[in-house]
Amino acid sequence: MDTLELIKDLSTTIDTTLLQVFAIATPEQAAWKAPGSTANTIGATFFHTYHPEDAFAHQMLGRPSEFERGGWESRLRYNAETVWTYNGPQDPAQLLEYAKAVSAVTKEFLASVAPQELERVVETRRGPRPVVYRLGTFLVTHKSQHLGDISALLGCQGVGDLGL
Repeated sequence: MDTLELIKDLSTTIDTTLLQVFAIATPEQAAWKAPGSTANTIGATFFHTYHPEDAFAHQMLGRPSEFERGGWESRLRYNAETVWTYNGPQDPAQLLEYAKAVSAVTKEFLASVAPQELERVVETRRGPRPVVYRLGTFLVTHKSQHLGDISALLGCQGVGDLGL
């Protein structure tokens, strides 16, 4: 198995799992914060998991992000810059729709990328990194971390069966 195939396989696995776990969240659970907690909401965490992937995949494809093109700021009722401080209602169905649209574009990009493109260096907030590093971060590590966050927040609300 080459690097690109590994990224595709791992990405599909974690994406499927994250979508499955989030799909059980109700609007109330997605917006919930424990009394006195500074933890982010499930909805904000889920959005944050897909938004950078959206930006990167579209940057690589040379077009505006799904968030920009699809009117997601008004559909979700928050923007990417203030998602962490948003305390209003959450719409898991809309968040899932956004995530699925982002996943489709990511699959499109992964199907079209040449293996040598993985070594190309791109600028990131943490300095220059190869494309494969960014893909591993957005599609595997980042989603895995936030899958744990979302699972824990659901558990704090008494959800025991995550559908796995």
